[in-house]
Amino acid sequence: MKNYYFILGLNIYSNEYEIKQAYRKLALQFHPDKNPSKEAEAIFKEVNEAYEILGDPQSKFQYDQLLMGVSPPQPPHRDPRYRPRPPGTYSRTSKRKEMLDTMRSYLTYALMASRLALLFSCILIADYSLPPIKTEQQIVNVRSSLQSRGPQSSQLELQKGETINLSAKAAREFQRGSVILLHRTAWFSIPLTLENEKSHFKTKVPVSIYGNFIFLPLVLLITSLLGTFFWKGVEFRFNLGVVNFFLMLLSFIFLRIHSF
Repeated sequence: MKNYYFILGLNIYSNEYEIKQAYRKLALQFHPDKNPSKEAEAIFKEVNEAYEILGDPQSKFQYDQLLMGVSPPQPPHRDPRYRPRPPGTYSRTSKRKEMLDTMRSYLTYALMASRLALLFSCILIADYSLPPIKTEQQIVNVRSSLQSRGPQSSQLELQKGETINLSAKAAREFQRGSVILLHRTAWFSIPLTLENEKSHFKTKVPVSIYGNFIFLPLVLLITSLLGTFFWKGVEFRFNLGVVNFFLMLLSFIFLRIHSF
């Protein structure tokens, strides 16, 4: 805030006569007709501005209050029933506006997450749709595990160190020493099905991103499509971006756990 008293060479206790006299003296000294320099023109504007405030008693009183750090009294509200809010309280509208402003500032990153999720889901679907790769392996051991809840399951240990979980019913078709054909996806080597080479019995591998969790890539595809191409509403697109980020992260974790 400008110190108009300093500009006129006065102090805060100066009276109306002293203010007028100081203004006249400086106006004559720095008036463009008396002093043609550029510095004089700038000073003359400052002097006029200072006198407009200090020369009027009401403006001077409000300026003095601000100079001393006292807030000027607010004019009465037109509605007599109006009551100002206590300091530190905010309306729901202002909170929601603040939240929407924050979402709008980070919307670019949310859209980027949706686009990456769309690309990732398309890669997963392509990996699942391509012709699988068949590899021949031998079962080294079959372990059964009793569960307190749900059906009994079995674990097949293969010769290269991989293990595959199957239901106890499906595991009966695979004995220790049996040769199997393992069908895996072309890109990420996710196990899809097991085939007994002798009996040609086939079963799906349930615990994988393409088995019991096949819904995850499909949900990711739908939400990423909405987040990428649905352009109505900042809040909706931002929330979809967050959802797509975590679904993509979860899919990647499942992909790494069950890949060979």
